[in-house]
Amino acid sequence: MKRLLLTGLLLLAVALGVTGGYFTGDRFDTPSATPSGNAAPLGEVSPSEPALPVKTPVPSNLAALETGLDYERHTFTVAPKGQPSVQLSIQTPDGWRLTRDPEAPGEVKFLDKLRERGVRVEADEPATRTPAEASAKLVVDLEQSQAPENDVRIVSQTDGQIEGDDGTTRTVSTLIYTYIPNKSLRYVIVRWIATGDDGLTTIEMSITGVPQDAPALDEVLLNATRSVHETG
Repeated sequence: MKRLLLTGLLLLAVALGVTGGYFTGDRFDTPSATPSGNAAPLGEVSPSEPALPVKTPVPSNLAALETGLDYERHTFTVAPKGQPSVQLSIQTPDGWRLTRDPEAPGEVKFLDKLRERGVRVEADEPATRTPAEASAKLVVDLEQSQAPENDVRIVSQTDGQIEGDDGTTRTVSTLIYTYIPNKSLRYVIVRWIATGDDGLTTIEMSITGVPQDAPALDEVLLNATRSVHETG
């Protein structure tokens, strides 16, 4: 078994597996952004083991998702395993349809008509960990579950705070990475959000697409982060 060695991630000093249909992870400590610069491989193969070739991604012919999207609000109920149901509300791009997976009752996904881009929203219940702690655990999960040929590359890691649309301050941790799950390169943003005063993660979300979608996916992420609420 090849072992992925995390490089360049300071969070492992303290501390994107497909979980819920996507990858996840991040860093912590200071609220300031800590971009990693050029995308770096998540790990490398031990020289004592034969290396499988890293996949060469097939270029995507999708036109880039445009910024300036229209948004609509959705209210829905999720059922985290072993926990009471939670009613959430969030804004996602107009026309992205809500889908559910019977195997993952604690989350929903909103997918565009091509099913190439999506927003995944999960209630993190019970709330027992900070966004930084949650992101650190996901990085470990990546290390343990992803084959080197999938070429997981960290694009950036940040911790910070964002103002919700209700005027409250939300602590967040964010990881952006690319990988090749099948043939094409995928672009993934994962964010953990503390919507309460105790600083513990209550919402986990991921925004997915292709690399040329990055500016629009950043917009979708910001809108989702500011608008998500537990409503009942």
